Amino acid sequence: MPAAPPIVLIAAMSADRVIGAGDGMPWDVPEEYQQFRELTRDQTIVMGRKSYEIFGPDLTSRHTLVVTHREQVDGPGVACSSLESALEQAAALGCTVFVAGGAAIYQQALPRAAEMMLSTIHGEFSGDAYFPEFDPAEWRIVDRCVERRFTFTHYRRREL
Repeated sequence: MPAAPPIVLIAAMSADRVIGAGDGMPWDVPEEYQQFRELTRDQTIVMGRKSYEIFGPDLTSRHTLVVTHREQVDGPGVACSSLESALEQAAALGCTVFVAGGAAIYQQALPRAAEMMLSTIHGEFSGDAYFPEFDPAEWRIVDRCVERRFTFTHYRRREL
């Protein structure tokens, strides 16, 4: 049986880890969003229902698995009753698995993630949803790219 594909957390956040405000993000940085769309193109995305309702129409993923208590979701996404169920289905698809929010989904997926692709948006923003805290000692930076309006950092979990 082939190994399960890696789980990658992908997020845009402020320096103090804000990822959302109300029903969206408190910034508009189209070049960062385009990068997200390119990184996840033809892969598998796992996200919560609220995130899916916000981003679903723009997704470029081949497979979209939505963690929700509902039996189905609008659009091409597939409803999954739990993160565990979504990750089991994702593993069978064979693509890289990107976990793309919201806060509770990130929190649950963080211990299982092999990589993180985090865009830190320049500026100060207030919000009501946050990316979980993580121990930097558990991660090594693979790549960092400073853009005009955001800094993109690719992390890989250290082997212990």
